[in-house]
Amino acid sequence: MNPELRELIAELRTDLEADQPATLVWAQLNEGAPADQIPAGLPQSVRELLETTNGLRAGGFDLRSAARLDRVQYYLDLMPEFTGVADEPAEWLVFGTLNDEPLLIRRDTGAVWYFPAETTDEWFMRELFLDVAPDLDSFLAYYVFGAGYGEVDSDDDEWWGFLDEQGLTTPGDEDEETDD
Repeated sequence: MNPELRELIAELRTDLEADQPATLVWAQLNEGAPADQIPAGLPQSVRELLETTNGLRAGGFDLRSAARLDRVQYYLDLMPEFTGVADEPAEWLVFGTLNDEPLLIRRDTGAVWYFPAETTDEWFMRELFLDVAPDLDSFLAYYVFGAGYGEVDSDDDEWWGFLDEQGLTTPGDEDEETDD
């Protein structure tokens, strides 16, 4: 995980903790897990995420802790045939959910995949399964902690409001400075 993303997670965790217990309903960024508590065989990017935050809830996102990762792998058995996941389940890892729908990482490439909610159908009935980001860092930076959250979930919930307060909802804003 890149240092900027680690730093951002630490800063957001501090801000959320300052407003607890109110923020616990819609967001929680746990402390990182010790390396010996992270299961072997995980993609390096997932290991690094768990070392930084051992599970997180951010609006519609629920990225699982090291101890709970195995509890969401059942999604692999439910994947529609057209996705090809059932043909090579060892190549995939469900690392969390977005509104109770699976988020997967491809072990060989590190790309993050999901079912875009373009219809009201249940995720397993949809005909689109897309790689939403080339790697986990990009996914986290844009969709979980950035402007992309409004594209894949809601731009009218507490997490979006929090991201907006932090100046993270408009692409490119993080590099702008205001003059006093």
